[in-house]
Amino acid sequence: MKRSLGLCSLLLLGAGLGELALSSKMAQGAELCNYRNEIVRVSGAYINNDDIWVTKGWWLVQPGECMVYPDNWYTYVEVDRAQTVERSYLLDLEDEDIKTVRLCVIQDGYTFYNGERYEVCDKHHYGFSENSMQVFYLIGARRELIEYTR
Repeated sequence: MKRSLGLCSLLLLGAGLGELALSSKMAQGAELCNYRNEIVRVSGAYINNDDIWVTKGWWLVQPGECMVYPDNWYTYVEVDRAQTVERSYLLDLEDEDIKTVRLCVIQDGYTFYNGERYEVCDKHHYGFSENSMQVFYLIGARRELIEYTR
């Protein structure tokens, strides 16, 4: 009797965990892989529970390495302040739901709120106002290869 009770409990636990593992609310991951011969810098952005844009930076991705991040994050990628990584090809992919948003970036490590508002970004005068608003891409739960463009 104890054995069948233990087996029944194990089956119920497994069913519950299986449902959790297959739940659509389970966090998925996006992946960005650096196929360039130089470090790339990644800034991430998301909408928080108060419906406010939050942008953060920077994560450094070494050549040949990949970075995993939440699939509901938008990302912006650059080599340095003067060299943005071209990603507009993502918008040309058929059957892909790629979204973009223009948000404020700051060159030092940062967390920024309400970065979609130009006046907030310009107000701070970080010395690079023409480069401060950048295009962030939402790619969802897929892998993106950062390569040299031709």
